[in-house]
Amino acid sequence: MRRVTLAVGTILALCTLGQTAAAQARPFKFGPEVALGTNNAGAAIGARAVFNGLGVVTKVTGLAAYASFDYFLSSGSPWEINVNGTWDVPNITGPFTPYVGAGLNYVHSSGGSSSGPNLLGGTHFRPTPMLDTFGEIRIELRNGSLVAFTVGVLF
Repeated sequence: MRRVTLAVGTILALCTLGQTAAAQARPFKFGPEVALGTNNAGAAIGARAVFNGLGVVTKVTGLAAYASFDYFLSSGSPWEINVNGTWDVPNITGPFTPYVGAGLNYVHSSGGSSSGPNLLGGTHFRPTPMLDTFGEIRIELRNGSLVAFTVGVLF
């Protein structure tokens, strides 16, 4: 129970920081996310921090980077950290912006830890300039690979 309380507290703190960052029109977005993993991983709660300014720095339109933390509610209390780069698919019109990406994953559980590469794809839906929702499918290519389905909101 202490771990769940700590995870929820961390998520709320990141959301509060995200509101401050959004109000200052910075290229960072923060927000909560929930995930469902395969291979008995089950449901997870987490938080995500996105740096949208990577495209400006590298002069590649649509390039972004994010880090996420997910705490799975299954037995063994595994948690994971993901660091990924994403690229918005160009020339797509409408309210949805699909993206693809890759990155690294670190998982820790009572059975040990492992790491490996990620491949992912998803879409953003931006109903307002200050609100960004997303849905994502991430394939973690490591020992004991899993597929994670994640949705969340960024402020």
